[in-house]
Amino acid sequence: MKITGVTIHDVDYGRDFHTFWNPVIVRIDTDAGIYGAGELGLAYGTGAKGGIHMIRTLAETFLIGADPNRIESIWETFFRRTFWGQGGGPIIYGAMSAIDEALWDIKGKALGVPVYELLGGKVRDEIRVYANGWYTGLNAPEEYAEAALKVVADGYDALKFDPFGTTPDGEWRYPRRHIERDWAILAVKRVEAVRDAVGPDVDILLDLHGNLGTTDAITYGRMLEASRPFFYEEPVDPMNVACMKKVSANVKIPIAAGERLYTRYQFRPYLESQALDILQPDMGLCGGITEARKIAAYAETYNLHVQPHNCGGPVSTAAGVQLDAAIPNFIIMEWFPYWTDDRYAIVTQALEHQQRKGRYRIPDRPGLGIELNDDYLARFDKLVVGGRP
Repeated sequence: MKITGVTIHDVDYGRDFHTFWNPVIVRIDTDAGIYGAGELGLAYGTGAKGGIHMIRTLAETFLIGADPNRIESIWETFFRRTFWGQGGGPIIYGAMSAIDEALWDIKGKALGVPVYELLGGKVRDEIRVYANGWYTGLNAPEEYAEAALKVVADGYDALKFDPFGTTPDGEWRYPRRHIERDWAILAVKRVEAVRDAVGPDVDILLDLHGNLGTTDAITYGRMLEASRPFFYEEPVDPMNVACMKKVSANVKIPIAAGERLYTRYQFRPYLESQALDILQPDMGLCGGITEARKIAAYAETYNLHVQPHNCGGPVSTAAGVQLDAAIPNFIIMEWFPYWTDDRYAIVTQALEHQQRKGRYRIPDRPGLGIELNDDYLARFDKLVVGGRP
């Protein structure tokens, strides 16, 4: 079997950071009539277009005519022969990740088994998921409480939000290291209101997007302890391991991070210093399924948990589920069931609306367990390297 073509779908929903979003979907075709799907993890923020052109370059240089079954060899080629693979950032690792997911999808389909069977088989039959994306446009604590109750009514027993991301004036604007006192206290009250509303049996997960300085992360983290968060995600940015470790040592909430760390090499200092309790490699950024499995195994040696970061489209969700099924140290999965655009239509049967009571049962379909919706993707721009058989 040989790779005959690579198609890159630019699913661009707009440039505004509030509406986001720019999922990038990769389709790799083969001469056996089997294709694989992958997703670049740069749907949010700035950089998706750069990722598109990196995928194109990797495809032109290394993929056409290659054997898609040689997944490890292709990953090593990207890492060693691009120069930038040995120390690069989200553009090259995102491109590598999307391609890697598609190769695993091909291999699973060719063998007629889910990807998790190729990773050692299922460790569990279902996964616990938490709801994200439900708090857009909220401001007052009582608004957060009311919205959280709706999430619980939808069946979730765990939900995540950023209580610091919205100013007292209702503007979505991240704080810069030091946060004004009234803004910070309002954030704490938002968390307290959600806890009071949902009760003790629903888990609250907090994401600070790396925007507090170390001092403020400790000061307000201590105030948040009483609400018993499940984790405290990126209280500070990941650029300095010692800062994250200092927060971890001074706040009695499990610390989570990893969406802006790439490959096992960047996770290494966090593991060795035990600055984190829960690792969050993004399947579309960390190096794909190949590398995420290694990161998870590495984390096992430090008795740490893994929660794949998942903030894009339905291909990313499907890839994360395959990893969740096969690793012993999985803890919970990020789930976005409330996108207001129509990205769920990227595939013919998205997983996001199939959860029941905060759980998702692992599917038994081959590969990643999803199929691309070609009619929907035809609405968007695409780049084609090679062609389809």
